[in-house]
Amino acid sequence: MGARVTVIVPVKDDDRLAACVASLLACRDEVGALQVLVVDNGSAPAFRAQLAALPEGVTVLEEARPGAYAARNRGLEAATGGVVFFTDADCVVHRGWFAAALDQVADGADLVQGWSGSLGRSRIDRLLQRRYEAHLRRLRTGDATECDTRNLAVRRAVFDNLRFNDRYRRVGDTEFGLLAEVLGYRVAYCPAMRVEHAHERDLPLFLAKQVCHGWGAQRLMRAHPEISWHGGHLKLVAKVSAHPRRLPGRRALGSAGVRVALASGAALQRHATRLPPVAAAAALGLLDKLAALSGHLLFEAGAEEPSPSGLLGRRHPRD
Repeated sequence: MGARVTVIVPVKDDDRLAACVASLLACRDEVGALQVLVVDNGSAPAFRAQLAALPEGVTVLEEARPGAYAARNRGLEAATGGVVFFTDADCVVHRGWFAAALDQVADGADLVQGWSGSLGRSRIDRLLQRRYEAHLRRLRTGDATECDTRNLAVRRAVFDNLRFNDRYRRVGDTEFGLLAEVLGYRVAYCPAMRVEHAHERDLPLFLAKQVCHGWGAQRLMRAHPEISWHGGHLKLVAKVSAHPRRLPGRRALGSAGVRVALASGAALQRHATRLPPVAAAAALGLLDKLAALSGHLLFEAGAEEPSPSGLLGRRHPRD
């Protein structure tokens, strides 16, 4: 008989959940027993009616504390599988998703990071997907990398020693994976473990999130200097992370960088279809790095974590 596995999907007011759940249930013959846990993280009453209509075999839990990592930790309290899978409500999984990850676990991996494609095919979708894939193109099966709960499987025993840091809204999956490695667990990349993700076609929103990721990465570098980063630019930033805090006017510089990144992202959004694909990709790559660097510069110990809604000055419903 195959393995018993659990899948945890956090959700807040996201109609794409139905397609995600359908794709999971379509793969249940790959495992001995499948437990699907959907964790509602503060959805509005209208969406809760959709949760009540999910297929038989899906369990809906609730977590009132805001944040996907709080929702994932809530799911872990009810998880019964020997391997716990994570994906997001805006993803659909490919056939073979469970099998590919379980093969890596059988080979000794404790955390398995999969590959995520794009559900959309617009120019903006392609630009965002290219940025997401940039660090994955150099990896081979079994290589260690930073973790992303959009497409992740974890041996259940890891959670006996470590949970997601749910005090913050972002970088919790990266923190979890890197700290797991410090504890001696093995992370393995598995490109055959595939999902497709629905990008939000909003470049200023993407860049605002990158600012928040930069802030979160700097927080993590300060709190845990013992971790070893895998991404080349993150290794470099970690080496020099002690210097920005002594840089005069660094927060003003970070704020200026945010303004430039968001304004330029809005301009790129308007003109992306008129630019050659290579030029548009290069421009987004530069803005991505500027946004993340600005987040690093904005970090202040004890300060409130930034949010995309706050940076953009408009509410993002799943912020």
